[in-house]
Amino acid sequence: MALIIIAVLSGCSAFRNQEPEYLASTEVSRLKIPPGMSDPTGASPVLISVPQMRMPSGDELAPGPPRVVSTAGKQDANAYMAWSPEGAYLMVKDTPDSVAMRLQHAIENTGMTMLQADSSGGGGHKFHYTQVHPETDEGFFSRMAFWRDRPEFIDFSGTFMTSLRADGQNTRVYLLFGTGEHVDTQGTEHILGIFMERLG
Repeated sequence: MALIIIAVLSGCSAFRNQEPEYLASTEVSRLKIPPGMSDPTGASPVLISVPQMRMPSGDELAPGPPRVVSTAGKQDANAYMAWSPEGAYLMVKDTPDSVAMRLQHAIENTGMTMLQADSSGGGGHKFHYTQVHPETDEGFFSRMAFWRDRPEFIDFSGTFMTSLRADGQNTRVYLLFGTGEHVDTQGTEHILGIFMERLG
Protein backbone atom coordinates (compact mmCIF):
# COMPACT_ATOMS: atom_id res chain seq x y z
CA MET A 1 0.00 0.00 0.00
CA ALA A 2 2.85 2.37 0.85
CA LEU A 3 4.45 1.82 -2.55
CA ILE A 4 1.12 2.49 -4.31
CA ILE A 5 0.55 5.74 -2.37
CA ILE A 6 4.10 6.95 -3.14
CA ALA A 7 3.61 6.20 -6.84
CA VAL A 8 0.28 8.07 -6.97
CA LEU A 9 1.64 11.14 -5.17
CA SER A 10 4.73 11.31 -7.36
CA GLY A 11 2.53 11.05 -10.45
CA CYS A 12 0.36 13.96 -9.29
CA SER A 13 3.39 16.17 -8.64
CA ALA A 14 4.75 15.34 -12.07
CA PHE A 15 1.53 16.52 -13.74
CA ARG A 16 1.43 19.61 -11.54
CA ASN A 17 4.91 20.74 -12.58
CA GLN A 18 4.21 20.39 -16.30
CA GLU A 19 3.58 23.62 -18.24
CA PRO A 20 0.28 24.00 -20.10
CA GLU A 21 0.39 22.89 -23.70
CA TYR A 22 -0.54 26.31 -25.06
CA LEU A 23 2.77 27.75 -23.83
CA ALA A 24 4.59 25.60 -26.39
CA SER A 25 2.18 26.40 -29.24
CA THR A 26 3.41 28.08 -32.44
CA GLU A 27 1.66 30.24 -35.03
CA VAL A 28 0.97 28.56 -38.36
CA SER A 29 0.32 30.00 -41.79
CA ARG A 30 -3.15 31.21 -42.82
CA LEU A 31 -5.68 28.51 -43.71
CA LYS A 32 -5.83 27.91 -47.47
CA ILE A 33 -9.38 27.69 -48.79
CA PRO A 34 -9.83 25.34 -51.79
CA PRO A 35 -11.48 26.81 -54.89
CA GLY A 36 -15.29 26.78 -54.67
CA MET A 37 -15.32 26.85 -50.86
CA SER A 38 -16.37 29.89 -48.82
CA ASP A 39 -14.10 31.60 -46.29
CA PRO A 40 -15.23 30.54 -42.78
CA THR A 41 -14.07 33.84 -41.27
CA GLY A 42 -16.80 35.85 -43.01
CA ALA A 43 -16.67 38.93 -45.19
CA SER A 44 -15.53 41.35 -42.49
CA PRO A 45 -14.43 40.95 -38.87
CA VAL A 46 -16.56 42.18 -35.97
CA LEU A 47 -15.02 45.27 -34.39
CA ILE A 48 -15.60 45.71 -30.66
CA SER A 49 -14.76 49.09 -29.15
CA VAL A 50 -15.02 50.42 -25.61
CA PRO A 51 -14.80 54.04 -24.40
CA GLN A 52 -11.37 55.13 -23.22
CA MET A 53 -11.12 55.20 -19.44
CA ARG A 54 -9.01 57.63 -17.46
CA MET A 55 -6.44 56.26 -15.03
CA PRO A 56 -7.79 55.94 -11.46
CA SER A 57 -6.25 58.05 -8.73
CA GLY A 58 -6.47 58.50 -4.99
CA ASP A 59 -9.11 56.42 -3.25
CA GLU A 60 -10.30 55.11 -6.63
CA LEU A 61 -7.40 52.63 -6.53
CA ALA A 62 -9.30 50.82 -3.75
CA PRO A 63 -12.94 51.24 -4.85
CA GLY A 64 -15.78 50.65 -2.46
CA PRO A 65 -19.49 51.35 -2.16
CA PRO A 66 -20.72 54.95 -1.93
CA ARG A 67 -19.77 56.39 1.46
CA VAL A 68 -21.58 59.74 1.52
CA VAL A 69 -24.64 59.89 -0.68
CA SER A 70 -27.54 57.53 -1.24
CA THR A 71 -28.65 56.55 -4.74
CA ALA A 72 -31.72 54.60 -3.63
CA GLY A 73 -34.88 55.27 -5.62
CA LYS A 74 -33.04 57.10 -8.38
CA GLN A 75 -35.78 56.31 -10.89
CA ASP A 76 -38.09 58.72 -9.03
CA ALA A 77 -35.44 61.31 -8.07
CA ASN A 78 -34.76 64.44 -10.08
CA ALA A 79 -31.02 64.16 -9.36
CA TYR A 80 -28.91 61.13 -8.40
CA MET A 81 -25.30 59.97 -8.35
CA ALA A 82 -24.04 57.76 -11.18
CA TRP A 83 -20.71 56.42 -12.43
CA SER A 84 -18.92 56.43 -15.78
CA PRO A 85 -15.43 55.69 -17.15
CA GLU A 86 -14.60 59.32 -16.28
CA GLY A 87 -15.62 58.91 -12.65
CA ALA A 88 -18.63 59.75 -10.50
CA TYR A 89 -21.09 62.43 -11.62
CA LEU A 90 -24.48 63.88 -10.71
CA MET A 91 -27.25 63.06 -13.18
CA VAL A 92 -29.95 65.76 -13.25
CA LYS A 93 -33.21 65.34 -15.16
CA ASP A 94 -33.12 68.80 -16.71
CA THR A 95 -31.50 70.72 -19.58
CA PRO A 96 -27.90 72.02 -19.22
CA ASP A 97 -29.00 75.69 -19.28
CA SER A 98 -31.51 75.13 -16.51
CA VAL A 99 -29.05 73.04 -14.47
CA ALA A 100 -26.43 75.80 -14.81
CA MET A 101 -28.80 78.36 -13.26
CA ARG A 102 -29.91 75.96 -10.55
CA LEU A 103 -26.29 75.15 -9.69
CA GLN A 104 -25.47 78.85 -9.36
CA HIS A 105 -28.33 79.30 -6.88
CA ALA A 106 -27.26 76.15 -4.99
CA ILE A 107 -23.66 77.38 -4.69
CA GLU A 108 -24.73 80.81 -3.45
CA ASN A 109 -27.34 79.46 -0.99
CA THR A 110 -25.31 76.69 0.67
CA GLY A 111 -22.58 78.87 2.19
CA MET A 112 -20.10 78.31 -0.65
CA THR A 113 -18.19 81.24 -2.15
CA MET A 114 -18.78 81.83 -5.86
CA LEU A 115 -15.45 82.78 -7.43
CA GLN A 116 -16.50 82.84 -11.08
CA ALA A 117 -19.96 82.21 -12.50
CA ASP A 118 -20.15 80.87 -16.02
CA SER A 119 -21.94 83.62 -17.95
CA SER A 120 -21.91 81.56 -21.17
CA GLY A 121 -24.53 79.20 -19.78
CA GLY A 122 -22.26 76.15 -19.83
CA GLY A 123 -22.42 75.77 -16.06
CA GLY A 124 -18.66 75.78 -15.46
CA HIS A 125 -18.93 77.65 -12.17
CA LYS A 126 -15.81 78.06 -10.02
CA PHE A 127 -16.37 78.19 -6.27
CA HIS A 128 -14.73 77.62 -2.90
CA TYR A 129 -16.16 75.17 -0.38
CA THR A 130 -15.30 75.26 3.31
CA GLN A 131 -16.40 72.21 5.25
CA VAL A 132 -17.74 72.76 8.74
CA HIS A 133 -16.03 70.57 11.32
CA PRO A 134 -18.51 68.51 13.33
CA GLU A 135 -18.78 69.39 17.00
CA THR A 136 -18.03 66.65 19.51
CA ASP A 137 -19.94 66.43 22.79
CA GLU A 138 -17.46 64.14 24.52
CA GLY A 139 -17.04 64.63 28.23
CA PHE A 140 -13.81 64.68 30.22
CA PHE A 141 -13.68 60.93 30.81
CA SER A 142 -14.50 60.17 27.17
CA ARG A 143 -11.57 62.30 26.03
CA MET A 144 -9.30 60.50 28.49
CA ALA A 145 -10.13 57.15 26.85
CA PHE A 146 -7.34 57.53 24.29
CA TRP A 147 -7.48 53.84 23.36
CA ARG A 148 -10.92 54.17 21.76
CA ASP A 149 -11.18 54.44 18.00
CA ARG A 150 -12.56 57.82 17.03
CA PRO A 151 -14.18 58.44 13.63
CA GLU A 152 -11.72 59.90 11.15
CA PHE A 153 -12.62 63.37 9.89
CA ILE A 154 -11.77 64.10 6.26
CA ASP A 155 -11.73 67.76 5.26
CA PHE A 156 -13.07 68.24 1.71
CA SER A 157 -12.54 72.03 1.70
CA GLY A 158 -11.05 73.53 -1.44
CA THR A 159 -11.63 75.28 -4.76
CA PHE A 160 -13.71 73.41 -7.33
CA MET A 161 -15.39 73.78 -10.72
CA THR A 162 -18.48 72.16 -12.19
CA SER A 163 -18.53 70.73 -15.71
CA LEU A 164 -21.86 70.08 -17.45
CA ARG A 165 -22.47 67.62 -20.26
CA ALA A 166 -25.76 66.91 -22.03
CA ASP A 167 -26.97 63.31 -21.83
CA GLY A 168 -30.09 63.07 -23.98
CA GLN A 169 -32.71 65.21 -22.23
CA ASN A 170 -30.72 65.07 -18.97
CA THR A 171 -27.47 66.66 -17.79
CA ARG A 172 -24.35 65.18 -16.24
CA VAL A 173 -22.59 67.33 -13.63
CA TYR A 174 -18.91 66.48 -13.13
CA LEU A 175 -16.75 67.97 -10.39
CA LEU A 176 -13.21 69.23 -11.03
CA PHE A 177 -10.61 70.91 -8.87
CA GLY A 178 -9.96 74.59 -9.52
CA THR A 179 -6.95 73.50 -11.58
CA GLY A 180 -9.17 71.45 -13.92
CA GLU A 181 -8.11 68.05 -12.58
CA HIS A 182 -10.64 65.37 -11.67
CA VAL A 183 -11.71 65.09 -8.03
CA ASP A 184 -11.48 61.66 -6.40
CA THR A 185 -14.62 59.63 -5.77
CA GLN A 186 -14.96 60.46 -2.09
CA GLY A 187 -14.69 64.22 -2.58
CA THR A 188 -17.03 64.10 -5.58
CA GLU A 189 -19.68 62.21 -3.63
CA HIS A 190 -19.45 64.65 -0.73
CA ILE A 191 -19.79 67.91 -2.67
CA LEU A 192 -22.11 66.73 -5.44
CA GLY A 193 -24.19 65.16 -2.67
CA ILE A 194 -24.85 68.67 -1.37
CA PHE A 195 -26.03 69.74 -4.83
CA MET A 196 -28.11 66.58 -5.15
CA GLU A 197 -30.13 67.54 -2.08
CA ARG A 198 -30.79 70.98 -3.60
CA LEU A 199 -31.55 69.84 -7.13
CA GLY A 200 -33.40 66.65 -6.21
